[in-house]
Amino acid sequence: MLPPYSAIDLQLPPPVPLYFRYEQFMANTDFEPHRHPWGQINRISLGLLELVLDDRRLIAPADYLVWVPAEMPHAAHVRQAMDYLSVYVSPALAARLPAHACLIAQTPLVRALLEDFRQREVAAMGDAWDVRQAELLVEHLVRAGSVDSYLPDSSDRQLQPILAAIRATPGDNTTLGHWAQRVHSTERTLARRFQQQLGMSFVQWRNRVRLLQALAWLKEGWAVQEIAAQLGYGTPSAFIAMFGKQVGFSPERYRRQMRGEG
Repeated sequence: MLPPYSAIDLQLPPPVPLYFRYEQFMANTDFEPHRHPWGQINRISLGLLELVLDDRRLIAPADYLVWVPAEMPHAAHVRQAMDYLSVYVSPALAARLPAHACLIAQTPLVRALLEDFRQREVAAMGDAWDVRQAELLVEHLVRAGSVDSYLPDSSDRQLQPILAAIRATPGDNTTLGHWAQRVHSTERTLARRFQQQLGMSFVQWRNRVRLLQALAWLKEGWAVQEIAAQLGYGTPSAFIAMFGKQVGFSPERYRRQMRGEG
């Protein structure tokens, strides 16, 4: 049995071709399984958005949009207080976007277009200019491409043992050069395979593993200094810099937001 539509959706007009809904969420807000009659673009101002689908879990940092096709059941968890934007997409434009839930990177132009709608507090499209801008936005989302996961995997025989080891021990500082020796390859070959198979560098992938582990430890109350040491950083400031680049603010601010303290 399919879950119900969101109660708010039942009160909204159909998107022509987009409809914008703005909200503010408190920390640790949960949404039970539901679905939408239209495709939905989710945008958060900071932190992480976690969606639970029938077959997988999508975790998206604030520099990604989350696309959910119409009628797809999903639940959601918001870990910290944030501003939230939901963009409903008409069937005609939604047909141009992927048929499955995925992450779409916010390019500078996509971000600028969304910010313009937000600053003008557009909900329903008010004129022909809004419609043209909406069509341009979707065109750039199509061109931006999509990824199925924030932390992609690979079945490549040389990458698999590396990925498994980093997942098991995120603080392992083994360099790509040393990994190349262990899997009987070269650093250049492994670097190329990371880009081809995962769409990112070795260090970028490892940082994402570390970030997800750090978020879990922050939720458990670990001190920042302890997290930094366990994740292989020589100083807390190096860890804080990585965290800020990925999430947009410091670990302590994340902890306060998660508690709803600001």
